[in-house]
Amino acid sequence: MCPGALLSPSEALIGGDLLSLLDDSTPDTASQASPDTSSEINGDDNGDDGDKKWEKKWEVNAPPKARKISEKKRADNANFDIWLEENQQNLSNGTGKFVLDEDKSANWLMREFENKKIITSPRDYQLELFERAKTQNTIAVLDTGSGKTLIAALLLRWTIQNELENRSQGLPKRIAFFLVDKVALVFQQHAVLTCNLDYSVAKFCGQMIDRSSKDFWEITFKENMAIVCTSEILYQCLHHSYIRMDQINLLIFDECHHTKKNHPYARIIKDFYIANEDNETRPRILGMTASPVDAQIDPRIAAAELEGLLHSQIATVSDPSIIQHTISRPKEEIILEYDRKPREWTTALHQSIKALVGKHDHFARAFVFTSQATAELGPWCADRYWQLFFKQEDIAKLETQAERSLLRQGAFNQLMGLDRNRVREAHELVKNHEFEQPSLDSRLFSSKVIELWRVLHDQFGSQDVMGRCIVFVKQRNTANMLVDLFKQPELKIPGLEPGILIGGGRNDSSWDSSKTSYRDQVLTIIKFKKGELNCIFATSVAEEGLDIPDCNIIIRFDLYDTLIQYIQSRGRARQEKSTYIHMIEGGNYGQIQKMQQLKQSEEALKKFCEAMPDTRKLTGNNFNMDYFLRKEKDQRQYTVPETGAKLNYKQSLICLANFAASLPHPPETNLTPEYTINTIKGGFQCEVILPAASPIRSAIGKVHGSKAVAKCSAAFEMCLQLFQGNYLDSHLRPIFTKQLPAMRNARLAISSKKKEEYGMRLKPEVWSALGEPTELFVMALTLASPEALGRPSLPLLLLTRRRIPQVASFSIYFGKSRSSLVNCVLAGEPIQVDEARLNSLTAFTLSIFRDVFSKEYEATFSELPYFLAPTCKQHSFNFSAAASDELIDWNTVIYVQEHDIVAYSFDEPDEFFKNKYVWDLWDGSRKFYIRGRRHDMKPTDPVPEGIVAPSHRAWKTSCEAHDILNYSNSLWSKSRAKFKSREGQAVVEAELLSVQRNILDDSLREEDLEPKPCFLVLEPLRISPLPVELVAMAYNFPAIIHRVDSNLVALDACNMLGLNIRPDLALEAFTKDSYNTDGHEVEQINFQRGMGNNYERLEFLGDAFLKMATTIAIYTLIPDKDEFEYHVERMILICNRNLFDNALEVKLEEYIRSMAFNRRTWYPEGLNLRRGKRKDIRKKHVLADKSIADVCEAIIGAAYLTSKEDGNFNMAIQAVTKMVNDKNHRMMTWPDYYAAYKKPVWQTMPTNSVQEDMVEKFHKRMGYRFQYPRLLRSAFQHPTYPTSWEKLPSYQRLEFLGDALLDMACIDHLFHRFLGADPQWLTEHKMAMVSNQFLGCLAVYIGFHRSLQHNSPAVQSEIASYVIEIEESLTEAKAAAVAEGKAESDFARNFWVDCSRPPKCLPDIVEAYVGAIFVDSSYNYQTVQDFFDKHIKFWFEDMRLYDTFANKHPVTFLGHEMQHRFQCQEWRLLTREITVEDDEEGGAMGKKQVVCAVRVHGQTLAHSVSQSARYAKIGAAKKALRELEEMEQWEFRKRVGCDCAVKVEEKLDGKEKEGKTGEVKKGDGIEIEIHGSAI
Repeated sequence: MCPGALLSPSEALIGGDLLSLLDDSTPDTASQASPDTSSEINGDDNGDDGDKKWEKKWEVNAPPKARKISEKKRADNANFDIWLEENQQNLSNGTGKFVLDEDKSANWLMREFENKKIITSPRDYQLELFERAKTQNTIAVLDTGSGKTLIAALLLRWTIQNELENRSQGLPKRIAFFLVDKVALVFQQHAVLTCNLDYSVAKFCGQMIDRSSKDFWEITFKENMAIVCTSEILYQCLHHSYIRMDQINLLIFDECHHTKKNHPYARIIKDFYIANEDNETRPRILGMTASPVDAQIDPRIAAAELEGLLHSQIATVSDPSIIQHTISRPKEEIILEYDRKPREWTTALHQSIKALVGKHDHFARAFVFTSQATAELGPWCADRYWQLFFKQEDIAKLETQAERSLLRQGAFNQLMGLDRNRVREAHELVKNHEFEQPSLDSRLFSSKVIELWRVLHDQFGSQDVMGRCIVFVKQRNTANMLVDLFKQPELKIPGLEPGILIGGGRNDSSWDSSKTSYRDQVLTIIKFKKGELNCIFATSVAEEGLDIPDCNIIIRFDLYDTLIQYIQSRGRARQEKSTYIHMIEGGNYGQIQKMQQLKQSEEALKKFCEAMPDTRKLTGNNFNMDYFLRKEKDQRQYTVPETGAKLNYKQSLICLANFAASLPHPPETNLTPEYTINTIKGGFQCEVILPAASPIRSAIGKVHGSKAVAKCSAAFEMCLQLFQGNYLDSHLRPIFTKQLPAMRNARLAISSKKKEEYGMRLKPEVWSALGEPTELFVMALTLASPEALGRPSLPLLLLTRRRIPQVASFSIYFGKSRSSLVNCVLAGEPIQVDEARLNSLTAFTLSIFRDVFSKEYEATFSELPYFLAPTCKQHSFNFSAAASDELIDWNTVIYVQEHDIVAYSFDEPDEFFKNKYVWDLWDGSRKFYIRGRRHDMKPTDPVPEGIVAPSHRAWKTSCEAHDILNYSNSLWSKSRAKFKSREGQAVVEAELLSVQRNILDDSLREEDLEPKPCFLVLEPLRISPLPVELVAMAYNFPAIIHRVDSNLVALDACNMLGLNIRPDLALEAFTKDSYNTDGHEVEQINFQRGMGNNYERLEFLGDAFLKMATTIAIYTLIPDKDEFEYHVERMILICNRNLFDNALEVKLEEYIRSMAFNRRTWYPEGLNLRRGKRKDIRKKHVLADKSIADVCEAIIGAAYLTSKEDGNFNMAIQAVTKMVNDKNHRMMTWPDYYAAYKKPVWQTMPTNSVQEDMVEKFHKRMGYRFQYPRLLRSAFQHPTYPTSWEKLPSYQRLEFLGDALLDMACIDHLFHRFLGADPQWLTEHKMAMVSNQFLGCLAVYIGFHRSLQHNSPAVQSEIASYVIEIEESLTEAKAAAVAEGKAESDFARNFWVDCSRPPKCLPDIVEAYVGAIFVDSSYNYQTVQDFFDKHIKFWFEDMRLYDTFANKHPVTFLGHEMQHRFQCQEWRLLTREITVEDDEEGGAMGKKQVVCAVRVHGQTLAHSVSQSARYAKIGAAKKALRELEEMEQWEFRKRVGCDCAVKVEEKLDGKEKEGKTGEVKKGDGIEIEIHGSAI
């Protein structure tokens, strides 16, 4: 024993009671109520007193409230479903409120427009034709507006009723098709039929359907009686055998005059109708047209051919006079002559513009039009066109398109800047041109335009005239110019409201080619009907099909070309006293002759129809079909036996194009077949070549007399080969479209919510070594700042049978401002021990458990896993250098062994009563340090005020006097009666040690640990032989050994994996401290304090290294796959599912630390407890699947940091190999990667001068010289650049590699620079560094865009536009820096944030370049680091610039607002799939879409409907943010009833109060507890 160790004076007093430790951070996972059956010694009353024993409910780790949360979610989901049901109509239609026509969808507009019930009031001639159509195939020839659709509706209703009867008799189901030629007519005719038929009718056109799905069509046929669709839809269905001709009961051909040549109408008949030779199962046919003639041929021949091809008989009304009473035809037809136009000439403005930009293809159409318009419309219109063409907002796009028109290769050239300037010069030229004010002057306008103005002025000049007029023109430019002209103030006609009705146009940026949607057309017609417009300038789109209101004047500004154009346009003049005006050029006999011929043809056609006898047989059935198939007799066909799907020459082109498009390809390119046609003897022969990803690359067709047929033949042969090779399925659809879903990430993902219960290791392997040792290893537990403890202390020695691995130092806390680092110092050599020494150490160790922790164990030295020993050395002593045997204070050990307690005779001097440790045998919660004797006090004196009352029952119930004696005696009433106290004994001043807390928790307050003064008599108590300096340190031992155990368990796991990871990193990688450790920006659930750093930062780092390591391995080992397959291969390796499965194989989940310090679990296992509370520990914890996978990545991160200290990545590579456990990653060291790399032939081939010159230029610019020039060239070769030109692959594989390398460099930089940043912050700021937006800017900044090789005008257009924007933004940023007094080079680095998103190829080539230098340098990662340091790092010196970069995503920003600004926890985004009646683009009825709602406290704050959940969420989030933008917190709480912030405050207050209670718990009953249920 050290001299004076027991009697040294105390300087400061502080301590704690480990027995009564209440750990607030213990996981709430179980609850056990047990009555207190403890004895007087630790709680039991051994007397026979009749007092009832207390029944105390122990609140031990309440279970997680998952059930409650689940019920809350179920309730919210149920309420959401109710809200959906209540708002179904509004969601389907887009809104439930009043909406302007401009905001309505095309479907909505059409349903309102075509809402008349017409089927109930047919006219006699309609019934006549209907009756004929019931008995035979019929072509109804009736004028426009005469009600052909009503006849179709009558026949369709009759057919459906017969079908229902047939089905009731067990006959096979059949369906009717209403076929139209234009998309617009699908909506129009469907609206009419749904209004007039009480049967389910579907509609389809264009991309509204998934034509590749057999199941889709089976459901559609099952749920509907009829389908309105474009003819191509039905043709595709028949081609793929989704439906057979014998399953159709009626075919209605709207505008059936199109049935000729290879029109889908004709192909349906030729390929499928005539193939069904059973007349009984052929569908009935009804054709409808205003004229069977659609060309300048003999109408009788045209009518006969139409009858023959449709197998139908032309029918019209028997008495034409009947229809004249129904439909008003023009009262008069007027020929309006205008002066003969001059020869084409051009204006001076035209010539000046042409001199500047005339060579650009983009302007070619504009020059052609203005050349014609000068004579046709007048010079003012020609010049005005240029003014509209060069609109200010389109100038940038025009410049880009001008550059594209000159592009011949992928790289920029010096002329492009000049060309851009010329476009701007042309713009300035037009801008500065003086335009003359328009007037009816022949110098400005043609006679044709002037005459038109006069006619319209006569018609609309009077305000009281109500009329409708359509002016038909041939070109959309003409329509645009005339509408613009009549809106000019100088020429505006009072009462005239002009509008435009033109076709779809092109996706072009120029003014004259803008896309016109079907919705725009319908909206124009609606306005025309309502009178908002009364004069429409229209192209041929207004001639046919569209239901346009009756007009009283029709003007053919441009004359018709065919009979049907004449008949249909004339049919628009259906008002009484209407006028049809033919505008004819004076002296133009060709136009006069055309008009006369068409009138004669109409008359001949009328006589032909009238002359047909009613009883004549159906001509079509007797027509020789060989006549129509004569040109196809040499064309092969193939029918799939299993399904009946049919392949022919024409369909082969479409089939092959679909197959090519289904092959894996980068997003910015479309794969198409390439056809090469050769002239050979006998005609032409074609070879088709498919993209490289195709399993079959080429096929050669038969020899044919035309190039078109030869091309079809090659496609047919290729399709046959693909089918025979099983690359086309039995419906002739590509099989690759079915493989993609199996490769999606969702199949490889695991749930963060799915959880299971797993075994948990509480103790490390080292404690399993028992038995009699001959030597013991010493670990000194020391404090780096012992003064923080508040009283003198000495280190504590931990003696073990095995050498303990070095564990990490860690902090313990004694208040907000007092903490110390605990160092676990290993001594050099072990000490030799014999039985005597072992018995002494055992007695000393058990004394500490008994006196300090109130646990009396019965154990021999062979049963103890470790021993505790005292030392005389101070905390600052160098334990690692000293001899181990000299460290132990054997005198103290022997003294404690020989004295269970310090004897007390009541006559000791005052010095005896100083610096002693005293404990209560009867109440384990009461432990004291005594300061000294008080001669001024006696045992019967009352306890002074301010002294904390004792917690024992007698003090509260049966004590007659609250004196010092009763304060010191904690016996219960009956035992107290038997206790005889000695009179006149000394009173001592003492300190009651506070309830011990979790000193690993940095949130402890000093007052929680402050000792409380008190006064005692020592007779009822025990004086411990343990030195107070030792006890002061021993009180910290539970927390210390808990952390040591955790660290050793983590190191056990690392040893099991074969990884020598740094101890602190090992523990961090295995630590999960809450249910939602990986959930950021949200309150952590069941957060357990004092566990140290959790795994999330290491997981963030490990994820990046895992991605990089597997990417390098895949690139190295699989050289012959494309980028898409690389992504799939990598995802298989790094997906959470793979990590999770591999972790379970090695039982990694057992080592995860999910339990905070608990005062009942730190004790040694396997010892016999004689006195004290017993605790059966259930060694289980609940973990989510994703948590286990996250730990795998954290281990990789820890291995990375450990091995990086040695200057390599080897341990991290070994960790990856262990975690992914796959043949595609067997590497163990960094050199293994390059050792496995085999240089491809293309990399080492001889280089040309262009490639070598590129190396020199990049060496000067970037500082790195390539060994393999072709590698550099490949990094800049776009997928559109033909591989055959330089025999180089595109940059895609290198970009895949470089992406992972750059990710690693950026993440490593952020991780080490911002040591305190959480993963959420790191992720958000990493997004800025690796975003396409930044890398695209970087590509332009370092000039990479100039070296890109591509063969796509579209790509060039995007690049040119983006480069202009970036350069202008950079110039502005530099100017702003100078204006602020800074150097130009100090421009704001984030100027790119507000720029447009770059073409994807630009960030791709940056990543590809990084991949290229990595490969070229023999996999030297330093080259990647150098690139990052030189070209990326300086952009992100001030990361504050990018604080909001990630939060710009609406969903992310909404979460941030709800969490921080409104402090609301009860909100969520809920999505459901719904069936909508229409969408904004005119979608199909019954189309599936997704509705997302932002639900806050059970209320819908905002919602959005979209085609995918992703865009629905974005839309809903944006709307919610708009709602919340101006809302204060109190307004928000009032509106949605939010009290989350109040609850949190109450919860925190409750925890604080609970933490202060410190109630003593007694009893030796068994307590059941589940620890560490962190999910």
